Amino acid sequence: MPQTLVNVGGISAKPDAEKIMAAGEALDGVRLVNVNVDDGRVVVTHAADFDIEAFKKAVTDLGYTV
Repeated sequence: MPQTLVNVGGISAKPDAEKIMAAGEALDGVRLVNVNVDDGRVVVTHAADFDIEAFKKAVTDLGYTV
């Protein structure tokens, strides 16, 4: 499955990562969201129909920057 790297600002602890994972995995086409709390790197494993803009909106709606 394809993967996309997204750099996210404002992640400071595990609860932040859990929010991003839950929001991302609720989107169509997303299979798995892996968040690195230390450097803000988010790797999204997804199907071919993944909508990166929908993912970015879900993250920014939570108050993080993309």
